[in-house]
Amino acid sequence: MPTDNAVQTIEVKAPFAEVLATIRDIESQVEWIPEILEAEVLEVYEDDDLAATARFKASATVGTDQYTLSYEHADDGLSWTMVSGRMQTGQEGVYRLVELAPDVTEVTYDLTIHHNLPLPGFLRNRVIKGLVESTLSGLKERLEA
Repeated sequence: MPTDNAVQTIEVKAPFAEVLATIRDIESQVEWIPEILEAEVLEVYEDDDLAATARFKASATVGTDQYTLSYEHADDGLSWTMVSGRMQTGQEGVYRLVELAPDVTEVTYDLTIHHNLPLPGFLRNRVIKGLVESTLSGLKERLEA
C-alpha cells in the first residue's frame, strides 16, 4: 500500500488567532481549498464546539473521493486522522502555527495519505505536493485578501 507525504511551511500576513480560527472552520474549506467540493461537520466537541468529525467530498487526479476525518485541536494548530474513506485507506494531517509577529503567522502543513492507487511514485509525489501547496496558497489568499 503506497504512502505519500508532503510538508510545506509558509508565512501568512494575519494574526495567529485569525489563522487558527480559519483552519478550525472546517465547513469554510470549500471556499479556500480548491480540491474540497463539500465539507460537513458531523460532530463537535461539547466543551468548545469545535469540529470532532467531518465528512468531505474532494476532487483528485484519479476521480472524486469521499472520506471522514476525526480532529484533535491544539493551542497551536489542528491535527486529524481518517476514520473512513473511499479511495484513501488512511490520512493523517497537521497544521502547526507559530506567531512570528503580531500580524504574521508561520503555517506548516504536513499531510500523509495512504491508498491503493497503482500510480508511479513521481506522479503520486507531484499530486500530494500540489495538494499541500494549493491548500496553503488558498489559506494565504483568504487571509491576506
